[in-house]
Amino acid sequence: MTHEYFHTTTKAYFSVQSISDYVKKPESAGLNKWFTILIVCDAEGDMSIDEHFLPISKPIAIFVTPGQHTDIPNDTEVEGYAISFNQEFYCIEYHDSEVSCQGLLFVNNFSSVHFLLDQHQLAIYSNTAKEMIAELDNMDSLQDEMLKNLLKNLLIRSNRLFRAQMSIDGAEDAIIDFARKFSDLVEKHFKEIKKVDSYAEMMGIAPASLTKKLQKLGIDSPSRIIKNRAVTEAKRLLIYTDKSVKEISAIIGYEDPFYFSRLFSKETGVSPSDYKKHHTKS
Repeated sequence: MTHEYFHTTTKAYFSVQSISDYVKKPESAGLNKWFTILIVCDAEGDMSIDEHFLPISKPIAIFVTPGQHTDIPNDTEVEGYAISFNQEFYCIEYHDSEVSCQGLLFVNNFSSVHFLLDQHQLAIYSNTAKEMIAELDNMDSLQDEMLKNLLKNLLIRSNRLFRAQMSIDGAEDAIIDFARKFSDLVEKHFKEIKKVDSYAEMMGIAPASLTKKLQKLGIDSPSRIIKNRAVTEAKRLLIYTDKSVKEISAIIGYEDPFYFSRLFSKETGVSPSDYKKHHTKS
């Protein structure tokens, strides 16, 4: 059963449902439509996010950004909650000064976002989901504000846990915030800007310094991050649209479709047309 809130004027949407119900819905099968937090309480099997394999056998929190491709196979047993919302309900960019999750929990171009939950943390996350469900079912006044507060608290808690688990060699928060700023810039400009120098200039730093700061968090080179984002977008367009390889090449900023095809083949091991055939076959 899905417990949801929808405002007809603003189109704000918020919902809580079981993960098993979430994966059955057409809008959840493939490209994720909403910002989604998966609270996995118990599971045995695996899933993937944008073809990144993720085993799920312990309590874990997983964050999915709109547009990401999620796949939970039928033979994966999973119990937990799926909390979903759109930008009209809670804009993470507008509220970034409060929750600091843009480019970190969501719109993270470095890796899939997940972290383990111990029993104490799992109880907090599960109880928060249950409190959200109770609020959705009660239909009391100021319901949207209560839901936003519960969501905000969950995002702040998640921010802290993810920072703690991603910190390498005592990396400071300033470096993590630097990385998430770069991730956000890549998300906004990867289609038209491919040069590392341009991103370094936007961040007011030398290209070499940009690379070194990312390396402190074990993150790939800036050029690799930019290239990976473009290839990921190409994969989504190949699978979920009828656009030609030439059209997709232009959309993601490569004027020469032959260059794009060579790049895609080098990164994935198959040509764009073969990739589309494999992933769209009945």
